[in-house]
Amino acid sequence: MGAVQCLSFRDYFSFSHIRSICHGFIYEYETPKIVTIHSISIALTCRLIQLLILCYGIAYLMIYKKGYQETDTSIISSITLKVKGIGYNQTGPNETLVVDGADYIVPPQENNALFLMTNFIRTDQEHSKCPEASYEKATACSNHSECQNKDFHKANGKWTGQCIKPSRSSINSSQTISGRCELEGWCPVENDTVVPNPIRDALNFTIFIKNFIEFPRFKVIRKNIQQSSDYLKACNYEKDEHPICPIFRVGTLLDIIESDPEEQENMLKLGGVIRVKIDWRCNLDKPLNQCLPEYSFGRLDAKFKEGSFSPGFNFRFASHWKHQNRSLRTLTKAFGLRFIISVSGHAGRFDLITLSLNIGSLIGILGLATFVCDIVALYVHGQSEVYRQQKFQDVDLNLLRLETLNSLAEGMMDEAAKRKTKNVENQEALKDNVIENHNTISITDSPTKDKYQRLKDNSHHRHLYDNSLSSSTKSVDHISTTANHYHQRQSNTTHPLTQDSASLTPVKQRRLGPKRPSQLTCSTNSSRDKVNIVYVDEDSPILDEKLPPDGIQRNLHSKLSLPNSNGNDQSNRPSPKIETFL
Repeated sequence: MGAVQCLSFRDYFSFSHIRSICHGFIYEYETPKIVTIHSISIALTCRLIQLLILCYGIAYLMIYKKGYQETDTSIISSITLKVKGIGYNQTGPNETLVVDGADYIVPPQENNALFLMTNFIRTDQEHSKCPEASYEKATACSNHSECQNKDFHKANGKWTGQCIKPSRSSINSSQTISGRCELEGWCPVENDTVVPNPIRDALNFTIFIKNFIEFPRFKVIRKNIQQSSDYLKACNYEKDEHPICPIFRVGTLLDIIESDPEEQENMLKLGGVIRVKIDWRCNLDKPLNQCLPEYSFGRLDAKFKEGSFSPGFNFRFASHWKHQNRSLRTLTKAFGLRFIISVSGHAGRFDLITLSLNIGSLIGILGLATFVCDIVALYVHGQSEVYRQQKFQDVDLNLLRLETLNSLAEGMMDEAAKRKTKNVENQEALKDNVIENHNTISITDSPTKDKYQRLKDNSHHRHLYDNSLSSSTKSVDHISTTANHYHQRQSNTTHPLTQDSASLTPVKQRRLGPKRPSQLTCSTNSSRDKVNIVYVDEDSPILDEKLPPDGIQRNLHSKLSLPNSNGNDQSNRPSPKIETFL
């Protein structure tokens, strides 16, 4: 068999093919085949997996995650921070510096952040020339050449190339005279090697956080100030007692994020970074006054015990002024706590579409049990081969085409056999009718005698008769053979037929004799099919009643053996025949 041929591009997009596809899409329904396996192990495995999936879907997806709600996480937030408190610091033997919110909040406003200065180093400077920092060894020199063409990335100003040595009166004669390279800039140079103690009462500073949020999908606006003014003036945030109070004490926050007192002291002295998270979890199916924030805190910078490079948090800022054409400034190195505020939100409300989608997802996940059980049944189970034969059906297109052709051939053969059987039955029935008619119809009253005489006198009809005689030779031979079989059967079953043919009537003699085409023949030819109508009369001149049956049969065969006079090839083709025996 040849390979399977695919449809051409033109046939595939033809109107008939597209119409058949549309017809099948509209009027046909497909459903998967279900194979039932009677196995306790596979059934229990499937039910156990389905039970776990149901527990996951109901307990976690529907209840914990509220899978029946439509959610909104695109929160819009605004934060305002305020700090209150008074602190002081000892700056000299008898000097005390008092600071308030305007001093230790630097800068005054930030986006979602706040810096609270808890320690500082201040240096009053003037723009002039002075020696470099004494704590840097690379700035030491003994002559001017050591300060020239020297690249020092930690320089506090522009080096002039001069080496400034202290006066001899300030040092002993036994010491080696060593100077410092001169610079031009802000003098004197800041010395931050020694860090002072933090501001006292910094732990009692309070931070007020005002937060406004909106869930745009549900058009819900909330704020974290829902209590009365009397409550807000007296409360401070406590995780257990006042979890929704928006006022936070610095000492309380340090206790939450860092339980080590030494780490707390270092954070006040050298600075640190603290995260404040405001989380809104709102179930809009409940009353709106239950939509309240939750606060959480954490430390973002590394611990000092880890010995990290540049620990804490600090920066410098300066305030400038002029006096008597002299440029002056106060340089401040600030250490403190930087608070970073982050806001997140999640709001949910019942939605039928969301519930339907989650239920559909849960039903789809239930198919995982079938998938696992199929793997077990196909590859692990002892009778996997039986299940594989029932589940999968192999289709060989070449074999299918061969079977289709064989079935068509068998159908054609059956149909031809049926037609042949039917023709034989019709011929037998026709012969029986002829025999019965011969008993009732007189020989002298044959209605075809006159027609036969006219056909015999007409030469054109004579020509047609010769043609039809040669073209129907095979069919007449078949009929004569059948008649001989019939004659033999009658002679074997009927006693009068065994008598001498001379004692029989002419009708019975004709009935016993072999059938042959008479001269009374009419042939009708059409363009496509030939139908030969043969009339056989008992008064045919060819038939001699005195001849015995054997002589009649030999005469018939001698006439049928004559060649066709016109030589037409189509006359040799078999054609359907209708024979009427009168």
